Amino acid sequence: MKTEKVVLDPKGRVLIPSSFRDSLSLRAGDSIFLALDEESGSLVLSAKPAENVFLFDIEMSDAPGTLANLAQVMAKRKVDLITTESHSLVRTKNAVWRVMCKIEKKNIPDLSKELKKNGALRVSCRKV
Repeated sequence: MKTEKVVLDPKGRVLIPSSFRDSLSLRAGDSIFLALDEESGSLVLSAKPAENVFLFDIEMSDAPGTLANLAQVMAKRKVDLITTESHSLVRTKNAVWRVMCKIEKKNIPDLSKELKKNGALRVSCRKV
């Protein structure tokens, strides 16, 4: 893994070194993802996957096992998870699971229905 020191400018911006941009074929205007690992205090930049990337916002019960059931639905359908984040909205009542994944657009309606059968209260999806 390459590592290079960069400087944060006064507006909080970081210049990605040209050698890194060239290696990933990144050009001006391309989308990249920034992930924060609060536990280790690190940031991770990722180049955007080519296509069929969608962001699901799934509201669900906060009952034990609900997230696991929904994750099993995704696994059974072989959905390629890129990032996920979940947290309680109202402890023991409802929670949200945000999933960025690679999935064929035509499969989204069936996946949404199955998620609702397995504990999702609301499912919204948008292309990234």
